[in-house]
Amino acid sequence: MSLKLTNGAAQTTGLRLVRPYPAAGDGDSFVHGANFAVAGAHARAQQRLVQGRMGGLLLGHAAQVARPTAFVSLAVHAICYFSYLCPICSVVTPSTGRYSAIFSFGDSLADTGNFVFFSGGKDPANRPPYGETYFHRPNGRYSDGRIILDFIAQTTGLPLVRPYPAGRGSEGFVFGANFAVAGACALDNAFYEAEGFNVTWEDYSLGTQLKWFEQLLSSPSVLGMCSFPYLCPVCSFVESPAPAPNDALSKSLFIVGEMGANDYKSVLVGDNPMESARALVAPVARAIGAAIDVSRLRPRPAGDLQALTNSCRLHLQALVRTGAKTVLVSGVFPLGCVPMFLTSFRTRNAEAYDPETGCLKWLNELSQYHNLLLQRELRRLGRAHPQSTIIYADIYGAMMALYTSPSQFGMTSTLKACCGGEGPYNYNSSVICGDPTSTLCSHPWSYVSWDGMHLTEAAYQIVAHGMVEGPNAQPSLYANASSIDLKNE
Repeated sequence: MSLKLTNGAAQTTGLRLVRPYPAAGDGDSFVHGANFAVAGAHARAQQRLVQGRMGGLLLGHAAQVARPTAFVSLAVHAICYFSYLCPICSVVTPSTGRYSAIFSFGDSLADTGNFVFFSGGKDPANRPPYGETYFHRPNGRYSDGRIILDFIAQTTGLPLVRPYPAGRGSEGFVFGANFAVAGACALDNAFYEAEGFNVTWEDYSLGTQLKWFEQLLSSPSVLGMCSFPYLCPVCSFVESPAPAPNDALSKSLFIVGEMGANDYKSVLVGDNPMESARALVAPVARAIGAAIDVSRLRPRPAGDLQALTNSCRLHLQALVRTGAKTVLVSGVFPLGCVPMFLTSFRTRNAEAYDPETGCLKWLNELSQYHNLLLQRELRRLGRAHPQSTIIYADIYGAMMALYTSPSQFGMTSTLKACCGGEGPYNYNSSVICGDPTSTLCSHPWSYVSWDGMHLTEAAYQIVAHGMVEGPNAQPSLYANASSIDLKNE
């Protein structure tokens, strides 16, 4: 479209001349819109630019433009791009959609800056090229851009969810908080110590994250700023009355992201890694269930590996007992398709690999076993708490679609890391992404894996769409949000 035509249309509607997005840069305001047109641009390239800069609200599907504004709120007075420590936009109208806030728990697939904070900024995720696709700088996320949590937040019309440990003391948590930390296990360190493990890692487990959540709920303010609208009488930067306590939590979305991969990673050693990992699946599934309902915790009989220790978490309030009405719980991704595991367990035995995808079959079977037990746990919780909606997010199914039919999603490389070292899968534990000697692909959007352990923004976007629209969440977040609205009308 020509500049003359664009400006003419703007002036006819009484708006200012439309600002060119790429030329104006991230520091400028686009309150009155943005122009993504580029001379000589191909349609596909321009589509990617628009999808990336529109904040993921369309999730790559133009059909959502016709969706009622009941779910996607575009009432944003100001748009801001920020890293994990930058403040939330000072003037934001809360979403008129179905979720008033998001509280997230998980590991590196959901971390938005907490581990970088704990590492004092020394973690590779705090170095280029992390964050280059969307944020144009490292931002604490283990990807080239946004992750699943970001797409869900933007689709619901909410700001990107602030990391809690990294964000304390800088801004309030009006729209929720992210407690996820890279490397977090579902089981706490006390469990591993009781089993004789040499525990060398910090305890950022699900139990620890629940403690942080409890701390946040018990503190109505952060350095004098409103922490939650329902705990503080006045939030100067929220343009709506503060809802009642129960109403606020009931309208919040709670996300328990993928948990368990780090637990299994810690025991995938020795002569029988599969047996060692399978022995942890039941305790991991119960730990995730306990995060939702504390009554799932039981005293641990001596020598019973499949029961959880409860001494350090019995005081916690489980999510449904704090008033949570919507809890999205993710399964484990296909471990056998991860470049890191493909490199670690590389074998000449062709029978070990799936001929269709090239993934290691035994590791994917571990993922399936985990997801089977987790779904059983969630069904039990659903029967025990019919007043809450507990949604299973099938991240395994969403990602297997990428590995079996990559061309349908514009992908050309499924098992090689976009950013990494040498080797058949472009993953090398000695030369990880962010290292000065690491290599970087030229088209991250055509790769599934970003750094050999985590996904690219493009892959995360596809997975997020399956959760929001279906079929990888039943009910989908869109359907659940719509039902919440109907109940309150």
